[in-house]
Amino acid sequence: MPSFRVPFIFVMGLIFIGISSSYAGVNPFKKTVNYVFEDAYVWYFKDGEVIKSGRVSEGANSLFYHLNINKERLRLRFSQNDPSGELPNTRMLENLVIDDVLIDSQRMARFQWCLDNQEEPGPKLKQYARTPNNTCVNTDGDFIIQLNAETKEQLSTAQYVEFVVEPYGRPIRLVYGMKGFLAAVKELETPEPVVVAKPVAKVVTRPVVHAVKKVEKICQAKPPAAMKSQISNVKYPCSDASKKAAAIKQVENEVEKIRQKQLAEEQKKQEIRAAVKKPVAVTEREQEWETKQQELWLARCKKHWQRGASPCYCEKFMSQAPAGVKNTCN
Repeated sequence: MPSFRVPFIFVMGLIFIGISSSYAGVNPFKKTVNYVFEDAYVWYFKDGEVIKSGRVSEGANSLFYHLNINKERLRLRFSQNDPSGELPNTRMLENLVIDDVLIDSQRMARFQWCLDNQEEPGPKLKQYARTPNNTCVNTDGDFIIQLNAETKEQLSTAQYVEFVVEPYGRPIRLVYGMKGFLAAVKELETPEPVVVAKPVAKVVTRPVVHAVKKVEKICQAKPPAAMKSQISNVKYPCSDASKKAAAIKQVENEVEKIRQKQLAEEQKKQEIRAAVKKPVAVTEREQEWETKQQELWLARCKKHWQRGASPCYCEKFMSQAPAGVKNTCN
């Protein structure tokens, strides 16, 4: 019996040391957040592109991660409250970093080439990094890779495509399931039918004089700018006062519905926060994280203040702004 005890204690000691060392190396503020977009998020074909859009809720906003692939390039677009992904630069990202691009857990060779050939080679692709012929572009909330034959072949057989990114300094892993991708690609590769125009016999007819019909001018009732993506404009004849009032009332009702929904969601969050008693260690860690975030945002605001302007996300820091700085938030 004693002959087994010493090896067992020795092995258990090594395991404990390994676990302790690995835990000590974990930085809770750099822990990667994983978002997986599989079968529930379908691929679809539109305007010469194959698209899958992942959605994540953040308070009253929706953050979208649109993956668009066409015959020439792959584009990952970071957007806010834009389900279509057609609007550029809807999400303020001042320091977007691309850590990695993988196909079935293997780094994309095309991305590695961009890392090695960027103006300042390094392990990550920073925002506004320059690569030859714009093979990789990271600017204004869009990350683009120009495709070559090898990458297209890899995408056609892939099960997953992954992106490891840092929108605000904390790593996020975006995983896109490729099921249904090839079916959408077939529509992309299907040639358009050739239409042969048949000769039409020339018919000479006497011109008909039509009375000019007066075109009714159309006006629109519009929602607040912050709700443009959620509420459509309502059209009405400009000269019809009753239809104008009805259109404005319709938009106001939609605005009120959204605001009530936002208030209900915020109240629910507050109730959850009040009901959940967090451990002291976790509260202190979150407070430290919040303090670092406040310092980071304040530093960004100071850059804008030096130019005499102050964007929306700086409103809560206006008390610290120099004299003469204008709040330019619409």
